[in-house]
Amino acid sequence: MRKALGALALAALAAGCATSPTSTPIFSRAPAVPRLSPADQLLASLTRLKAMDEVTLASEVARSRGIAEATPTDLANLEAALALAVWPPAEDAEILARLTPVLREAPPAAPEMRAMAGFLQGMVLERRKLRESATAAAAKSRDDRRETFAQKQRADAQQERADRLQQKLEALTNLEKSLSNRKHADDPARRPR
Repeated sequence: MRKALGALALAALAAGCATSPTSTPIFSRAPAVPRLSPADQLLASLTRLKAMDEVTLASEVARSRGIAEATPTDLANLEAALALAVWPPAEDAEILARLTPVLREAPPAAPEMRAMAGFLQGMVLERRKLRESATAAAAKSRDDRRETFAQKQRADAQQERADRLQQKLEALTNLEKSLSNRKHADDPARRPR
């Protein structure tokens, strides 16, 4: 029995060696490179973007736009939206347009992708509100300055008018005093006709 088992094992081993040369090996000699999750890829992308100057960032925005347009995957759209969010001259509408496919209901994106897209969307909407309120505050400030300037001009005009009237009143008072100081002022026969 032992010899039969040994022969059977030897036959199985020989049969295993006789496989076709086109079969793939079970174990690879190359070490496995750990693949980053989409969330880790986005964080790495954000770290890289934050370290860039404006010129490099502008070229990175153009590159990520091109990739997102060529292969519109959720990750590519998020990386393009992230690059646009960091780039100062970017338009909020373009960022939101890049996020729309990731936030869609069907087919849903991965949870971490949706979370990042939701975060970026909230950030962009908040930035838009801040810009609008800053614009409104600047317009109100400009209107207030105009109103203050107009009030100052009206006050100056009223002061000038009051000064002219005061001068006329003083002139009339002086005229009245000079007429009353004349000798013939009380004599009706000597009054001029």
